[in-house]
Amino acid sequence: MVIKKLWRKVRGQKKEYSNRFLKFYHENKTRLNKERRGSYHVKQKKGICVRCKRKSLKNIVFCSYHRKKQQEYNKKARST
Repeated sequence: MVIKKLWRKVRGQKKEYSNRFLKFYHENKTRLNKERRGSYHVKQKKGICVRCKRKSLKNIVFCSYHRKKQQEYNKKARST
């Protein structure tokens, strides 16, 4: 990855992004993903739902509400 960035810099080639938010995301995606994974594991250990701040079910990362939503989503996704 670093070599690719250096090579682009040397050649003067820049990536075009449709907006500044996409540019920020692509330039910082490794750091952002590390932060997200870290917070996911912290919430999992504390027993907090990873999508909200309610208490999660035993051995599951979701609260009862988000567990139900995820089951509906999975059912719909698997049917197609």
